[in-house]
Amino acid sequence: MNFSIGDHLKKIKIGIIGVGRWGKKHVEEYSKMGNVDLLWISDIRKENLDFCRDKYKIPHVSEDYHDVLSSDVDAVSICTINETHFDICKDALKSGKHVLIEKPLTLNSKEAYKLVDIAKDENRLLAVGHIFRFNNAIIEAKKYAKENFYNELFYLRLQWTDFVYPKPIIEIVFDMMPHAFDVMNFILESWPYKINCFARGFRKKELEDTAHIICEFPNNIMTHTETSWTLPEKTRQIDVVGKSHCLKIDCMNQKVKIFYEGKIKGELPVQPNNTLYDELIHFLDAIEQGSFLSNDGETGAKVVELLEKSRESLEKGKTIKL
Repeated sequence: MNFSIGDHLKKIKIGIIGVGRWGKKHVEEYSKMGNVDLLWISDIRKENLDFCRDKYKIPHVSEDYHDVLSSDVDAVSICTINETHFDICKDALKSGKHVLIEKPLTLNSKEAYKLVDIAKDENRLLAVGHIFRFNNAIIEAKKYAKENFYNELFYLRLQWTDFVYPKPIIEIVFDMMPHAFDVMNFILESWPYKINCFARGFRKKELEDTAHIICEFPNNIMTHTETSWTLPEKTRQIDVVGKSHCLKIDCMNQKVKIFYEGKIKGELPVQPNNTLYDELIHFLDAIEQGSFLSNDGETGAKVVELLEKSRESLEKGKTIKL
């Protein structure tokens, strides 16, 4: 994938809806780009608007996101709470804006696929913030996910854990598993056909803080994901396990260790990158050049469908077939 925007391209006018913790990161990265005019930001919190306006010299701010959509911006980043995603994204697409929206696309798959349809009807791009597919360690490791390297690929083990307390408003499957499902698809280039989910709310019984999800894929490949807010260290790790080789991917430090028949043989050469910056560049390239959009709406909607199937497996206590 090529995540570079050429100097010959005209400036793209950008607005950002939601400039809280993660939205501020979008402001920071867009502000570095010479081919972007960051013209509008919106947030329901005045202090967030004041901070971004003063630090980044944003010309237009509003507590009403409709002001952004009625402006002449070409595209928007949506970084609001999950419950607002569908309505804001629908309004943005119908206002003629290209959209990059943070994960998950929506909180149910019916609405997610509806947004995909709206984007097609409006001839607008819809991208979802699945940032780990822009991680150079994962990109490099993906090249080796072939049978001739592993002498048969067995399974992926993903560990997405952290110590987060309290986490009062959302359960862990919809919060953490979007990354894991997207990474599975990116590396394996397929989707699971069976899902089995086990989860517990150890601190708050009504909100699960730990989940183990097992998926079955074509070609006899399986995945196991452990995700939890109860472990004392932040971990984002993927093990790609095969008959002869294993790759251990440290996503946070962007390092990939190579093992052959159980013994370490070295590391893949990886140049660490700014994943959010490259994700935004990829979005801008797609707008300007009509290039391939890796993290498109269809991918985001399928991830939401898998989140629903995981919840169904947990609630019914059985494996769910897709």
